[in-house]
Amino acid sequence: MDIKIFNRITDRLIENGTINTEDKDIYECGLKHIAAMFLNVSTTFIIGFIFGMVWQSFLFMVSYIPLRSYAGGYHARTPLKCYIFSVILTVCVLLGIKYIPYNNILIMIIIIIASVIIIIFAPFGDENKPLDEIEIKVFKKRTRIILLIEIILVCFFMILNITWFVMCVTISISIASFMVLLAVFLEKFNNKN
Repeated sequence: MDIKIFNRITDRLIENGTINTEDKDIYECGLKHIAAMFLNVSTTFIIGFIFGMVWQSFLFMVSYIPLRSYAGGYHARTPLKCYIFSVILTVCVLLGIKYIPYNNILIMIIIIIASVIIIIFAPFGDENKPLDEIEIKVFKKRTRIILLIEIILVCFFMILNITWFVMCVTISISIASFMVLLAVFLEKFNNKN
């Protein structure tokens, strides 16, 4: 993303007296995050539209983002790598929802394994996003609450036999657990080297 745009916006806000000069970096960072989120959400909807799976892409985002935000896990080192990784992930998720054979036993096994991983290792900070003790306690509680809500929703929609909903949320939980597990393995690998 063009940093000059955010620089100009914050300079204009300072000129207008909307923000203080000492807060410029905070506002620039916030603008970058908002722009990145908008780009990711827009791209996810476009991919969903191309696949004819807009609702599935929306539900994936709604179930994945809160769990991932609090569970933590692997983070790409640059915004471009993060964006590319997100695009590939979205395509794989939608293909998985469309083509992975589904049955209730498999779903429950996936959810149990993913939940155990999340409960044991989450929240997992990253060198780009380290967590202090208070954040760990708060994030752990929120991760577990979100996970419990999503598991209850999966069970409810499994009873109603709404397969696409069950698959979206199950894949969201499994990918969040994979991201946590990946961060754990990468940390152990990096510590050995």
